[in-house]
Amino acid sequence: MKRIVMIALLCLVLSGLLIGLAFAQGSQETQATATAEEPEPAAEAQKPYVDWGDYRYIFTNVGPSADIDPQSAIMNWFHPSIYDANWQEGTNYVHLAITIEWWNNDRPIDFMPVQLVLHDGNRSYILFGKGSSKKSYLWRRGSHDANDIGARYPDHLHGDAKVFFTFSTRGAKIDPATAYIEVTGMLEVWDWGEDSQLYVDKNLPQFDGDIEYQGWVRPGSSYFTFTPIRRIALTEILNPAPQ
Repeated sequence: MKRIVMIALLCLVLSGLLIGLAFAQGSQETQATATAEEPEPAAEAQKPYVDWGDYRYIFTNVGPSADIDPQSAIMNWFHPSIYDANWQEGTNYVHLAITIEWWNNDRPIDFMPVQLVLHDGNRSYILFGKGSSKKSYLWRRGSHDANDIGARYPDHLHGDAKVFFTFSTRGAKIDPATAYIEVTGMLEVWDWGEDSQLYVDKNLPQFDGDIEYQGWVRPGSSYFTFTPIRRIALTEILNPAPQ
């Protein structure tokens, strides 16, 4: 009798263990399946940018306006898209919002502006107020004096600055589906050759002994090199693709 009871108890214990193992295995499989089926978080859209020198220029927004002031309510869009503004009528300006980051420190004393030109069809548009396409740039100026940051913005490493670049379209119709921004990097290069001379016209006279000069001249000259960086479609700024 005792033997039968012991066998029954042993069978009961073994059955409980088997049931427990089966339940644990099923829970693990269910959890693994649930984990595998969880959707991955959506990748954030990356605004287009270019690196030139030790600056990063991020193109965050673009839009047409009849208003020269890019900080007006016309440009106050939190989620811009192609359809948020009337690109076809009443446009006299296109405002390009840019965030500039001093993300590296490779070229801290070089003069390296970025030239921007808006193209649509067979027409090109430069920085508002500039009469020469060579002056359609965001100026980035360094300094050979460590204590003088010159016209640098942002003015400290890992800092940033937000600016607007305004193109004058003179009422032309701009199609955001075909228009693009041409970005060119400029670098000032000094030529210290003996045959190169830099002339500076001064109003104040300068003297060399008994001889009076109305300006000064010294060996050396400077010029700019132009490096095409990329073309950025307006649609890429308005509707950036996930990275």
